[in-house]
Amino acid sequence: MGAMFQDVGVFDHHEQSLFRSLETAQCDGLASATGHAAFSEAMTALDRLVDEREEHLYSPLAADPLTRDYISRLDGQIHGLSSRIDILRTHIELGLMADSDNRDALDASLHNLVRQLRTRFRREAALIPVYAGWLDRTANSATAAIAAR
Repeated sequence: MGAMFQDVGVFDHHEQSLFRSLETAQCDGLASATGHAAFSEAMTALDRLVDEREEHLYSPLAADPLTRDYISRLDGQIHGLSSRIDILRTHIELGLMADSDNRDALDASLHNLVRQLRTRFRREAALIPVYAGWLDRTANSATAAIAAR
């Protein structure tokens, strides 16, 4: 078994960075160069955060028989949110690529995207204590296995 990921605070840091960029995009508006750039930065941060959570939280917890059902239920709850987030993101990205004249609609979609992301991350926050418990249990099992040798 490789080294286990223990710095869950990195998720909070990435999440704060994501929302700072989204706040800049909202304040400056997507029509501005800074708003557009901030939105792009936020989406890069979102992709990184989702990938890291998948690799370091979801995958190990989903592989463990004791936490698998919990992860499956949480994933089911988040699936609808993820779909709405993807739709809003795509709407904004396509509108920006097409240089849409309807910036008010894009800004409204950005506002909705931020709300949906906050809801998703609030729900996913429940994973952190579950992961901490899993780490403790896994470490205790490894210690017991070493002591039994």
